[in-house]
Amino acid sequence: MRRIVVSIQNALLAEALENLLESSGEFQPYRTAADGSNRTVQACAAYAADIALMEVTRVQRTSLETRLNEAKQIQRLVPGCKIVLLCDEKISPEIAHEVIEAKRSGKIDAFYYSSLTGKYLIAALYAL
Repeated sequence: MRRIVVSIQNALLAEALENLLESSGEFQPYRTAADGSNRTVQACAAYAADIALMEVTRVQRTSLETRLNEAKQIQRLVPGCKIVLLCDEKISPEIAHEVIEAKRSGKIDAFYYSSLTGKYLIAALYAL
């Protein structure tokens, strides 16, 4: 079973993702606050996470810049932890484009749009 830290701003979405991941039988999720206080980094280190799933939004504490800074710290503390970003390509197409560029430049391991289905997300994360 793979350990995954979920850092999503919206509590309802975070809880739904946590439940979805846990019910798959493939993941052991740990949800952390997306508050810009490095809790995601600390959780990944303490939990020895295999995957860090982080939402990117326009809000400073979950901005792409913040998330990429967290990603660097996570990769330093937990080598091998996959960095996965989740963004909304319809509400924030400019952020989605920047996330694509982060993937192309090797700063993250994967990204997904929040419009995907839960079944697809589980399959994609399992394949990492």
